[in-house]
Amino acid sequence: MKLEELVNKNYELLNQNDLHIWKYIQAHKKDCSSMSINEMAKLCNVSRTTILRFAKKISLEGYSELKVHLKWDLEYSVNMADEVTEVISDGYVDVIHEVTKKDFQPICRLIYGANRVFVFGSGDFQMAVAKHLKRLFLHGGDCLYDVDSITINKEFFKIVKPDDLVILISLNGESKSIVSTAMELKLMGVPVISISKMKNSTLARLSVENIYISTTEIHFDNQSTHSFEATASLYVVAELLFVKYNLYKNQLRQVEKTPHI
Repeated sequence: MKLEELVNKNYELLNQNDLHIWKYIQAHKKDCSSMSINEMAKLCNVSRTTILRFAKKISLEGYSELKVHLKWDLEYSVNMADEVTEVISDGYVDVIHEVTKKDFQPICRLIYGANRVFVFGSGDFQMAVAKHLKRLFLHGGDCLYDVDSITINKEFFKIVKPDDLVILISLNGESKSIVSTAMELKLMGVPVISISKMKNSTLARLSVENIYISTTEIHFDNQSTHSFEATASLYVVAELLFVKYNLYKNQLRQVEKTPHI
């Protein structure tokens, strides 16, 4: 099992120090695969015991096994080069299988009952998906308001009300800006639906509903410095949400038209 999968599986056990360690490892996989526990502890500004606890929290025996998994991840990235098309395709198939098991009715109910629905993407690609979602819903006769900026301006919090709904699209669900936005909305009593790849991320925990996706990362060199993350599954989720919502809306209209005896 890849390290990212182990982290996702045991995410609820991780604290802020653990997440800090994981972010460092993600950004320096090649270097971490060959450094000592003391070197990593120094670079992460934590104790060696904290590094050990992190490894055990994600179900590993210790630091040595963590390094083995890092090397496996790097080897997997290299070996993947000859079968990259199959790997990316399998990743999309996995997302589709996972998301089709999701019960969208609570999400559709929130959208239908909201006074206004705002959608925000925390990065360039996520913003593009937010705009796509807006266009889809407009095609179905519903208006979504996309927050067309890199971060949510403080003026937005003067506009949004508890009877509105905000959809936040983020990959890891842990960036400072997206977490602070979700926290502010929660304090205001504004419901949030999140779309992210970390099942138990801070963003997901601050949301009333979450749609989980996974992505496939392709490394173009052995140093993990030149890579690509296949995130088109966000578009799949956006289109599936649009279809599910319109089916939900039509079912409600049919019920309303049915004469009561």
